[in-house]
Amino acid sequence: MNETMKLEKTHSGSAPLKNFEENLKYYFSSVFKKPLARPQWIYISLSHKCNLDCQMCGNKRTLRRHKLDFMLLKKVLAEIAQWQTDPCVVFTGGEPFLRRDIFSIIDGAVSLGLKTEVVTNGTLIDSAHMIEKIVASGLKNIAVSLDGAVAETHDAIRGVGGTYQKAVGALRALSQEKKKKGSGPDISVWMTIMKENLEELCDMMTLAQELEIDHLVYHPVIVAQADMQNTISTGSFWVRKDKVNLLKVQIERIAAAQKNDERIAFLHDPMLWLDYFQGTLTREIWKCNPFVFIDIGPDGNVRSCGSSFGNVRDMSLNDCLSSAQAQKARDKMLRCAKPCLQTCWARPEADSLSAIVENFTCQIESLPLSDLEKREILEKGLKMLKPYESMIERKPSHP
Repeated sequence: MNETMKLEKTHSGSAPLKNFEENLKYYFSSVFKKPLARPQWIYISLSHKCNLDCQMCGNKRTLRRHKLDFMLLKKVLAEIAQWQTDPCVVFTGGEPFLRRDIFSIIDGAVSLGLKTEVVTNGTLIDSAHMIEKIVASGLKNIAVSLDGAVAETHDAIRGVGGTYQKAVGALRALSQEKKKKGSGPDISVWMTIMKENLEELCDMMTLAQELEIDHLVYHPVIVAQADMQNTISTGSFWVRKDKVNLLKVQIERIAAAQKNDERIAFLHDPMLWLDYFQGTLTREIWKCNPFVFIDIGPDGNVRSCGSSFGNVRDMSLNDCLSSAQAQKARDKMLRCAKPCLQTCWARPEADSLSAIVENFTCQIESLPLSDLEKREILEKGLKMLKPYESMIERKPSHP
Protein backbone atom coordinates (compact mmCIF):
# COMPACT_ATOMS: atom_id res chain seq x y z
CA MET A 1 0.00 0.00 0.00
CA ASN A 2 1.48 3.39 -1.00
CA GLU A 3 1.71 6.36 1.38
CA THR A 4 -1.17 8.24 -0.30
CA MET A 5 -3.56 5.35 0.27
CA LYS A 6 -2.43 5.05 3.89
CA LEU A 7 -3.10 8.75 4.48
CA GLU A 8 -6.54 8.51 2.86
CA LYS A 9 -7.50 5.56 5.09
CA THR A 10 -6.21 7.29 8.20
CA HIS A 11 -8.20 10.42 7.35
CA SER A 12 -11.38 8.46 6.64
CA GLY A 13 -11.29 7.02 10.14
CA SER A 14 -10.26 10.20 11.94
CA ALA A 15 -13.40 12.18 11.09
CA PRO A 16 -15.86 9.74 12.77
CA LEU A 17 -13.52 9.45 15.77
CA LYS A 18 -13.33 13.22 16.17
CA ASN A 19 -17.10 13.60 15.87
CA PHE A 20 -17.62 10.75 18.37
CA GLU A 21 -15.24 12.38 20.84
CA GLU A 22 -16.97 15.77 20.55
CA ASN A 23 -20.44 14.30 20.97
CA LEU A 24 -19.31 12.42 24.09
CA LYS A 25 -17.94 15.65 25.56
CA TYR A 26 -21.19 17.55 24.95
CA TYR A 27 -23.34 14.70 26.26
CA PHE A 28 -21.36 14.19 29.46
CA SER A 29 -21.04 17.94 30.00
CA SER A 30 -24.81 17.96 30.47
CA VAL A 31 -24.74 14.80 32.59
CA PHE A 32 -22.09 16.08 35.00
CA LYS A 33 -23.06 19.76 34.64
CA LYS A 34 -19.47 20.83 33.99
CA PRO A 35 -17.73 22.17 30.86
CA LEU A 36 -15.98 19.11 29.45
CA ALA A 37 -16.47 20.63 25.96
CA ARG A 38 -15.76 24.07 24.60
CA PRO A 39 -18.64 25.96 22.94
CA GLN A 40 -19.27 25.08 19.31
CA TRP A 41 -20.84 28.47 18.54
CA ILE A 42 -19.45 31.78 19.79
CA TYR A 43 -21.70 34.70 18.89
CA ILE A 44 -19.99 38.06 19.40
CA SER A 45 -22.24 41.13 19.43
CA LEU A 46 -19.85 43.84 18.29
CA SER A 47 -22.31 46.56 19.31
CA HIS A 48 -26.08 46.95 19.46
CA LYS A 49 -26.12 49.94 17.12
CA CYS A 50 -28.32 49.35 14.08
CA ASN A 51 -29.57 51.36 11.13
CA LEU A 52 -32.94 49.57 11.16
CA ASP A 53 -35.79 49.32 13.67
CA CYS A 54 -36.79 45.65 13.50
CA GLN A 55 -40.06 45.18 15.34
CA MET A 56 -39.14 41.83 16.96
CA CYS A 57 -35.65 42.86 18.11
CA GLY A 58 -34.87 44.52 21.41
CA ASN A 59 -31.10 44.75 20.99
CA LYS A 60 -31.14 48.28 19.59
CA ARG A 61 -32.72 49.53 22.81
CA THR A 62 -30.16 47.98 25.17
CA LEU A 63 -26.46 48.60 25.77
CA ARG A 64 -26.47 51.31 23.11
CA ARG A 65 -23.33 52.99 24.41
CA HIS A 66 -21.33 49.78 24.62
CA LYS A 67 -19.06 48.20 22.03
CA LEU A 68 -16.28 45.65 22.23
CA ASP A 69 -12.86 47.27 21.94
CA PHE A 70 -10.71 45.98 19.07
CA MET A 71 -7.79 44.98 21.32
CA LEU A 72 -10.14 43.13 23.68
CA LEU A 73 -11.61 41.31 20.69
CA LYS A 74 -8.13 40.27 19.59
CA LYS A 75 -7.45 38.87 23.06
CA VAL A 76 -10.71 36.91 23.14
CA LEU A 77 -10.23 35.53 19.62
CA ALA A 78 -6.67 34.44 20.43
CA GLU A 79 -7.99 32.57 23.47
CA ILE A 80 -10.64 30.80 21.37
CA ALA A 81 -8.02 29.82 18.79
CA GLN A 82 -6.00 28.10 21.53
CA TRP A 83 -8.84 25.69 22.32
CA GLN A 84 -7.69 23.33 19.54
CA THR A 85 -11.30 22.48 18.76
CA ASP A 86 -13.31 23.55 15.73
CA PRO A 87 -15.61 26.35 16.94
CA CYS A 88 -17.42 28.85 14.76
CA VAL A 89 -17.22 32.56 15.59
CA VAL A 90 -20.27 34.55 14.47
CA PHE A 91 -20.07 38.36 14.44
CA THR A 92 -23.45 39.94 14.96
CA GLY A 93 -25.04 42.97 16.60
CA GLY A 94 -26.85 45.29 16.03
CA GLU A 95 -25.47 45.69 12.53
CA PRO A 96 -21.82 44.52 12.29
CA PHE A 97 -21.05 46.59 9.19
CA LEU A 98 -21.61 49.79 11.15
CA ARG A 99 -18.21 49.05 12.68
CA ARG A 100 -15.54 50.85 10.66
CA ASP A 101 -13.01 48.22 11.72
CA ILE A 102 -15.21 45.26 10.73
CA PHE A 103 -12.79 43.94 8.11
CA SER A 104 -9.88 44.19 10.55
CA ILE A 105 -11.98 42.20 13.03
CA ILE A 106 -12.85 39.58 10.41
CA ASP A 107 -9.22 39.35 9.29
CA GLY A 108 -8.11 38.91 12.91
CA ALA A 109 -10.39 35.91 13.36
CA VAL A 110 -9.65 34.34 9.97
CA SER A 111 -5.88 34.74 10.39
CA LEU A 112 -6.12 32.69 13.60
CA GLY A 113 -7.67 29.84 11.63
CA LEU A 114 -11.14 30.32 13.14
CA LYS A 115 -14.26 29.52 11.15
CA THR A 116 -15.82 32.97 10.93
CA GLU A 117 -19.31 34.12 9.99
CA VAL A 118 -21.18 37.44 9.92
CA VAL A 119 -24.92 38.03 10.33
CA THR A 120 -26.10 41.27 8.71
CA ASN A 121 -29.23 43.02 7.51
CA GLY A 122 -27.45 43.55 4.17
CA THR A 123 -28.36 47.20 3.75
CA LEU A 124 -24.80 48.52 4.07
CA ILE A 125 -23.32 46.09 1.54
CA ASP A 126 -23.85 48.66 -1.16
CA SER A 127 -20.69 49.08 -3.23
CA ALA A 128 -18.59 46.99 -5.60
CA HIS A 129 -15.55 47.55 -3.40
CA MET A 130 -17.34 46.23 -0.32
CA ILE A 131 -18.68 43.21 -2.20
CA GLU A 132 -15.16 42.37 -3.35
CA LYS A 133 -13.75 42.72 0.18
CA ILE A 134 -16.41 40.42 1.65
CA VAL A 135 -15.90 37.72 -0.97
CA ALA A 136 -12.12 37.87 -0.52
CA SER A 137 -12.24 38.13 3.29
CA GLY A 138 -11.91 34.45 4.20
CA LEU A 139 -15.34 34.34 5.82
CA LYS A 140 -16.90 30.89 5.99
CA ASN A 141 -20.41 32.28 5.73
CA ILE A 142 -22.25 35.58 5.45
CA ALA A 143 -25.90 35.46 6.48
CA VAL A 144 -28.36 38.15 5.39
CA SER A 145 -31.61 38.42 7.35
CA LEU A 146 -34.65 38.48 5.07
CA ASP A 147 -38.05 38.29 6.73
CA GLY A 148 -40.32 38.61 3.74
CA ALA A 149 -40.31 37.34 0.18
CA VAL A 150 -41.72 40.70 -0.94
CA ALA A 151 -40.68 44.25 -0.08
CA GLU A 152 -43.92 45.21 1.67
CA THR A 153 -43.61 42.45 4.28
CA HIS A 154 -39.87 42.70 4.90
CA ASP A 155 -39.82 46.50 5.14
CA ALA A 156 -42.77 46.56 7.56
CA ILE A 157 -41.03 44.06 9.86
CA ARG A 158 -37.67 45.85 9.60
CA GLY A 159 -39.18 49.26 10.27
CA VAL A 160 -37.47 51.12 7.40
CA GLY A 161 -38.57 51.40 3.78
CA GLY A 162 -36.29 50.22 1.00
CA THR A 163 -34.48 47.61 3.11
CA TYR A 164 -35.77 44.68 1.05
CA GLN A 165 -34.30 46.01 -2.19
CA LYS A 166 -30.96 46.70 -0.48
CA ALA A 167 -30.78 43.24 1.12
CA VAL A 168 -31.76 41.43 -2.08
CA GLY A 169 -29.32 43.58 -4.06
CA ALA A 170 -26.53 42.65 -1.64
CA LEU A 171 -27.33 38.94 -1.91
CA ARG A 172 -27.41 39.08 -5.71
CA ALA A 173 -24.13 41.02 -5.90
CA LEU A 174 -22.39 38.67 -3.47
CA SER A 175 -23.48 35.62 -5.46
CA GLN A 176 -22.30 37.15 -8.72
CA GLU A 177 -18.92 38.18 -7.29
CA LYS A 178 -18.40 34.75 -5.75
CA LYS A 179 -19.20 33.09 -9.08
CA LYS A 180 -16.79 35.44 -10.87
CA LYS A 181 -13.95 34.76 -8.42
CA GLY A 182 -14.62 31.03 -8.20
CA SER A 183 -14.40 31.14 -4.40
CA GLY A 184 -15.78 32.97 -1.39
CA PRO A 185 -18.00 32.51 1.66
CA ASP A 186 -21.22 30.57 1.73
CA ILE A 187 -24.06 33.03 1.21
CA SER A 188 -27.12 32.46 3.37
CA VAL A 189 -30.57 33.85 3.97
CA TRP A 190 -31.96 33.70 7.50
CA MET A 191 -35.72 34.05 7.76
CA THR A 192 -37.55 34.49 11.06
CA ILE A 193 -40.90 32.67 11.16
CA MET A 194 -43.71 34.88 12.49
CA LYS A 195 -47.39 35.39 11.82
CA GLU A 196 -46.67 38.35 9.52
CA ASN A 197 -44.79 36.25 6.95
CA LEU A 198 -46.35 32.77 7.18
CA GLU A 199 -47.75 32.91 3.65
CA GLU A 200 -44.28 33.73 2.28
CA LEU A 201 -42.19 30.93 3.82
CA CYS A 202 -42.36 28.82 0.67
CA ASP A 203 -41.98 31.86 -1.58
CA MET A 204 -38.59 32.41 0.05
CA MET A 205 -37.41 29.11 -1.47
CA THR A 206 -38.12 30.48 -4.95
CA LEU A 207 -36.30 33.71 -4.14
CA ALA A 208 -33.31 31.78 -2.77
CA GLN A 209 -33.06 29.80 -6.00
CA GLU A 210 -33.26 32.97 -8.06
CA LEU A 211 -30.51 34.63 -6.02
CA GLU A 212 -28.38 31.45 -6.16
CA ILE A 213 -27.60 31.55 -2.45
CA ASP A 214 -26.02 28.57 -0.68
CA HIS A 215 -28.23 28.13 2.39
CA LEU A 216 -31.75 29.03 3.47
CA VAL A 217 -32.31 28.82 7.22
CA TYR A 218 -35.61 29.32 9.07
CA HIS A 219 -35.82 30.32 12.76
CA PRO A 220 -39.02 30.68 14.82
CA VAL A 221 -39.46 34.14 16.32
CA ILE A 222 -38.47 34.66 19.94
CA VAL A 223 -39.69 37.32 22.33
CA ALA A 224 -36.82 37.69 24.83
CA GLN A 225 -33.54 37.50 22.95
CA ALA A 226 -31.23 37.92 25.94
CA ASP A 227 -33.06 35.25 27.94
CA MET A 228 -34.89 32.55 25.99
CA GLN A 229 -36.33 31.20 29.23
CA ASN A 230 -38.52 34.31 29.38
CA THR A 231 -39.96 33.85 25.89
CA ILE A 232 -43.75 34.02 26.07
CA SER A 233 -46.50 33.37 23.55
CA THR A 234 -48.10 36.79 24.00
CA GLY A 235 -45.57 38.53 21.74
CA SER A 236 -47.08 40.47 18.86
CA PHE A 237 -45.35 38.32 16.22
CA TRP A 238 -46.36 34.96 17.67
CA VAL A 239 -48.17 32.48 15.41
CA ARG A 240 -51.69 32.19 16.83
CA LYS A 241 -53.88 29.09 16.91
CA ASP A 242 -55.90 30.20 13.89
CA LYS A 243 -52.71 30.32 11.81
CA VAL A 244 -51.24 26.94 12.85
CA ASN A 245 -52.82 25.05 9.94
CA LEU A 246 -51.32 27.54 7.50
CA LEU A 247 -47.92 27.01 9.11
CA LYS A 248 -48.35 23.23 8.82
CA VAL A 249 -49.06 23.48 5.09
CA GLN A 250 -45.99 25.67 4.61
CA ILE A 251 -43.79 23.26 6.58
CA GLU A 252 -44.97 20.28 4.55
CA ARG A 253 -44.12 22.07 1.31
CA ILE A 254 -40.71 23.18 2.58
CA ALA A 255 -39.87 19.67 3.85
CA ALA A 256 -40.88 18.15 0.50
CA ALA A 257 -38.76 20.67 -1.40
CA GLN A 258 -35.78 20.11 0.91
CA LYS A 259 -35.42 16.54 -0.35
CA ASN A 260 -34.31 17.93 -3.72
CA ASP A 261 -32.84 21.25 -2.61
CA GLU A 262 -29.81 20.97 -0.34
CA ARG A 263 -29.72 24.72 0.31
CA ILE A 264 -32.66 24.35 2.72
CA ALA A 265 -31.02 23.55 6.07
CA PHE A 266 -32.74 21.78 8.98
CA LEU A 267 -31.08 20.92 12.29
CA HIS A 268 -34.24 19.23 13.54
CA ASP A 269 -37.64 18.12 12.27
CA PRO A 270 -39.37 21.32 11.05
CA MET A 271 -42.68 19.98 12.35
CA LEU A 272 -41.37 20.96 15.78
CA TRP A 273 -42.19 24.55 14.80
CA LEU A 274 -45.85 23.58 15.33
CA ASP A 275 -45.13 22.33 18.85
CA TYR A 276 -43.12 25.46 19.57
CA PHE A 277 -45.85 27.91 18.65
CA GLN A 278 -48.57 25.80 20.31
CA GLY A 279 -46.61 25.59 23.56
CA THR A 280 -46.38 21.79 23.48
CA LEU A 281 -42.63 21.54 22.88
CA THR A 282 -40.91 19.80 25.80
CA ARG A 283 -37.36 18.94 26.80
CA GLU A 284 -38.07 15.31 25.96
CA ILE A 285 -38.74 16.34 22.36
CA TRP A 286 -36.01 18.98 21.96
CA LYS A 287 -33.04 19.61 24.22
CA CYS A 288 -30.91 22.69 24.40
CA ASN A 289 -27.37 21.98 25.51
CA PRO A 290 -26.00 24.82 27.66
CA PHE A 291 -22.43 23.93 26.70
CA VAL A 292 -22.86 24.32 22.93
CA PHE A 293 -23.37 28.08 22.61
CA ILE A 294 -22.20 31.34 24.15
CA ASP A 295 -22.82 34.98 23.35
CA ILE A 296 -20.38 37.76 24.20
CA GLY A 297 -22.30 41.01 24.43
CA PRO A 298 -21.05 44.50 23.53
CA ASP A 299 -20.56 45.12 27.26
CA GLY A 300 -18.25 42.08 27.51
CA ASN A 301 -20.69 39.90 29.44
CA VAL A 302 -20.59 36.21 28.51
CA ARG A 303 -23.79 34.21 28.66
CA SER A 304 -25.48 31.27 27.06
CA CYS A 305 -29.03 31.99 28.18
CA GLY A 306 -30.09 34.13 31.09
CA SER A 307 -27.58 35.50 33.60
CA SER A 308 -23.95 36.36 32.87
CA PHE A 309 -21.09 33.89 33.34
CA GLY A 310 -18.63 36.76 33.86
CA ASN A 311 -17.12 39.58 31.83
CA VAL A 312 -14.16 39.29 29.44
CA ARG A 313 -13.09 42.80 30.45
CA ASP A 314 -12.39 41.50 33.96
CA MET A 315 -11.38 37.87 33.42
CA SER A 316 -10.38 35.42 30.70
CA LEU A 317 -13.04 33.74 28.59
CA ASN A 318 -11.95 30.36 29.97
CA ASP A 319 -12.48 31.63 33.51
CA CYS A 320 -15.94 32.91 32.53
CA LEU A 321 -16.88 29.47 31.20
CA SER A 322 -15.81 27.71 34.39
CA SER A 323 -17.17 30.27 36.86
CA ALA A 324 -19.69 29.58 39.60
CA GLN A 325 -22.09 31.98 37.82
CA ALA A 326 -21.80 29.89 34.65
CA GLN A 327 -22.68 26.71 36.50
CA LYS A 328 -25.70 28.37 38.11
CA ALA A 329 -26.93 29.70 34.74
CA ARG A 330 -26.45 26.31 33.05
CA ASP A 331 -28.32 24.52 35.84
CA LYS A 332 -31.27 26.81 35.17
CA MET A 333 -31.05 26.09 31.43
CA LEU A 334 -31.11 22.35 32.08
CA ARG A 335 -34.38 22.84 33.98
CA CYS A 336 -35.88 25.21 31.40
CA ALA A 337 -39.54 24.50 30.68
CA LYS A 338 -39.67 26.80 27.62
CA PRO A 339 -37.53 25.24 24.88
CA CYS A 340 -36.66 27.97 22.39
CA LEU A 341 -35.94 25.80 19.32
CA GLN A 342 -33.05 28.05 18.29
CA THR A 343 -30.58 25.94 16.31
CA CYS A 344 -27.44 27.32 17.93
CA TRP A 345 -28.55 26.10 21.38
CA ALA A 346 -28.75 22.46 20.35
CA ARG A 347 -26.64 19.52 19.28
CA PRO A 348 -29.23 16.78 18.63
CA GLU A 349 -26.58 14.20 17.74
CA ALA A 350 -25.28 14.47 21.33
CA ASP A 351 -28.63 14.14 23.13
CA SER A 352 -28.47 10.39 23.75
CA LEU A 353 -25.49 8.15 24.56
CA SER A 354 -27.02 5.19 22.75
CA ALA A 355 -27.61 7.34 19.65
CA ILE A 356 -24.02 8.65 19.80
CA VAL A 357 -22.65 5.09 19.85
CA GLU A 358 -25.07 3.89 17.18
CA ASN A 359 -24.22 6.75 14.82
CA PHE A 360 -20.50 6.17 15.37
CA THR A 361 -20.72 2.47 14.56
CA CYS A 362 -22.83 3.18 11.47
CA GLN A 363 -20.25 5.70 10.24
CA ILE A 364 -17.46 3.16 10.73
CA GLU A 365 -19.39 0.43 8.91
CA SER A 366 -19.82 2.71 5.89
CA LEU A 367 -16.08 3.39 5.53
CA PRO A 368 -14.20 1.74 2.63
CA LEU A 369 -11.93 -0.17 5.03
CA SER A 370 -11.23 -3.77 5.91
CA ASP A 371 -12.98 -5.42 8.87
CA LEU A 372 -9.71 -5.33 10.83
CA GLU A 373 -9.27 -1.60 10.21
CA LYS A 374 -12.86 -0.90 11.19
CA ARG A 375 -12.39 -2.89 14.39
CA GLU A 376 -9.29 -0.87 15.28
CA ILE A 377 -11.23 2.38 14.91
CA LEU A 378 -14.11 1.05 17.01
CA GLU A 379 -11.67 0.03 19.75
CA LYS A 380 -10.19 3.54 19.75
CA GLY A 381 -13.69 4.93 20.16
CA LEU A 382 -14.52 2.58 23.04
CA LYS A 383 -11.37 3.72 24.85
CA MET A 384 -12.77 7.25 24.76
CA LEU A 385 -15.57 6.07 27.05
CA LYS A 386 -13.21 4.93 29.82
CA PRO A 387 -12.67 8.35 31.48
CA TYR A 388 -16.42 8.89 31.66
CA GLU A 389 -16.93 5.47 33.26
CA SER A 390 -14.50 6.55 35.98
CA MET A 391 -16.38 9.83 36.44
CA ILE A 392 -19.67 7.96 36.80
CA GLU A 393 -18.14 5.68 39.42
CA ARG A 394 -16.90 8.71 41.39
CA LYS A 395 -20.18 10.63 41.06
CA PRO A 396 -21.91 10.73 44.47
CA SER A 397 -25.31 9.11 44.62
CA HIS A 398 -28.27 10.98 46.11
CA PRO A 399 -31.00 9.29 48.13
